[in-house]
Amino acid sequence: MTETRLRRPRWATPDDNEALIALNRACPMHGSIDMYFDRAPDFFALSRLQGDGARVCVVDGTEPGTLDASAAIAHFPRTFLDGEHLPLFYACDLRVHPDRRGGRTVKRIYDFMTEYGKGEGWDLGITTVMKDNAAMAGVLQGKAGIVAYRHVTSLRNFAIQFFLPKARVRGIEVRAATEADLGDMVALWNRVNGQKQFAPIWDVDSLRARLGNVPGYAIGNYRLAFRGDRLVGLIVLWDQEAFKRMMILGYAAQMLRMKRWYNPLSRVLGLAPIPEAGHRMPYLYVTHACAEDPEVLRALLVHAYNEVRGNRYLFISAMVDTRDPLMAAFEGFITNQVDIELFVMDEYRRWGEFDFQKRPAYFDHAIV
Repeated sequence: MTETRLRRPRWATPDDNEALIALNRACPMHGSIDMYFDRAPDFFALSRLQGDGARVCVVDGTEPGTLDASAAIAHFPRTFLDGEHLPLFYACDLRVHPDRRGGRTVKRIYDFMTEYGKGEGWDLGITTVMKDNAAMAGVLQGKAGIVAYRHVTSLRNFAIQFFLPKARVRGIEVRAATEADLGDMVALWNRVNGQKQFAPIWDVDSLRARLGNVPGYAIGNYRLAFRGDRLVGLIVLWDQEAFKRMMILGYAAQMLRMKRWYNPLSRVLGLAPIPEAGHRMPYLYVTHACAEDPEVLRALLVHAYNEVRGNRYLFISAMVDTRDPLMAAFEGFITNQVDIELFVMDEYRRWGEFDFQKRPAYFDHAIV
């Protein structure tokens, strides 16, 4: 087999599991914390959460059993766009080995997945890129004939830090969901998040099926907010340790200084300490946020904060569109923030006049 043939994009199979896990480890994220996401023992566990149409594309390395790059594509058959129902695809999880960057690998992957999407008749897609990702600049500008991208909005990822307990929001009661709540949860979701771009459309049967088949994700993980007897909001608390763990490689000087005073204080407050390099960073997703107003989301966040504070988690992770009024719910929390840019991918250039920015967007950061 020639090197050219080895480097042609193809769809991954279960035999690629170990090589995909190794590629993820070889592509850490750098910042105040240097880290990567460990997807062992089953890389495809997260991919399966992206829907039945999810597939992983890979480019073989020159050494047998290695990969130079990977990316994934998923199909969301029913999402909201301006309140109407529309199928959508999602391109994500791009990884290129540090020794193979700077060539045409990214273009080959995107061309391969774009042709697949066209063959499936997929008209519109989305993708997300961390803010100021210089390596993706050329791709996002449409260079070299890659699919046209249009920036939609900035999504803000909040890592909510634990400190002292918080007073609950008055007038709003929060409790765990039960099977009996599914119908009301679906109705609330489609009414409220149906006003946001790209939110999935819920129905009772598909939600119930997912609840029984995803690690760490069950009906009892949902928290519901009520004003009187009226359901006004929901979130899900999701621990993904079974299939995705944040592994710490090292800390920048600023984080090391913080660690020196925070860890002794954490013992006094009964909080989890910042782990040493080489260990995982335990955290909890707060996702599927659906709230009639910021006060409702704040009540849910406060409840989640108090419920898991003092457990083994360092933070809870939540994300909203920076243009969404729900941003106000995060005021008063101690947070680290990272912005993620959301783009639409217009494969056929049919959406040139469409205003994707007229409504806030919804995005589930827990499936990335």
